[in-house]
Amino acid sequence: MEVLILPDPAAVAVAAADRLAAAVAKKPDLVLGLPTGRTPLPFYDELAARYQRGELDLSQVPFFHLDELALPPDHPASFATYRDRHAGARIGLDPQRGDIPRGDVPDLVAEAQRYEAALAAAGGLDLAVLGIGEDGHVAYNLPGPVHEETHVVRLPDSLAAQLGVTPPLSAITLGLRALREARQVVILATGASKQRAVWALLEGPEDPQWPCSLLRGHGGLTVVLDVAAGR
Repeated sequence: MEVLILPDPAAVAVAAADRLAAAVAKKPDLVLGLPTGRTPLPFYDELAARYQRGELDLSQVPFFHLDELALPPDHPASFATYRDRHAGARIGLDPQRGDIPRGDVPDLVAEAQRYEAALAAAGGLDLAVLGIGEDGHVAYNLPGPVHEETHVVRLPDSLAAQLGVTPPLSAITLGLRALREARQVVILATGASKQRAVWALLEGPEDPQWPCSLLRGHGGLTVVLDVAAGR
């Protein structure tokens, strides 16, 4: 495990973008897992800037988003909308090479199974970029029983409210197996509110109540923190 503690979120974004760029230079068609949330926004801004300068080519990269809410793709809070606004073509990805669960299908469990099969058919993730929640969740693997496979999860009402959606709200998320089997994992954490989760990831016991801690033994793990999160 490599741990980088950097001055601020901008430096975290640069370091994460450097790792993605290096991985793509070695394997232009690597399979990429992409996060949502606030923490990755500077990372996507950095990728967009490099793409605009002609310094980054992601056109051959198949990509999977780590999760999606049970909402129509065009809903303002959906992660498909987030993808189109912050990642996707903005950073040079080919939309035809991407996949994200459909959150508006009548059978979410069947859609989760489809997504699991699609990722397996692609050969699994070469690189997964993750944020972590204040409670230690990764993707939407929430504190509690471990789910290895892609699955449907009911989100806490407080989390739905943070997303601006009236509860109840469910999501489809990749399970821990897909994350642990990724060849490389880069975890981003910024801000003082992530200190407890960072402690659980780096120093605490492996504990399903802190799902991030279950990735600590990954042989290709890089953790990139700002000083506020790493204190």
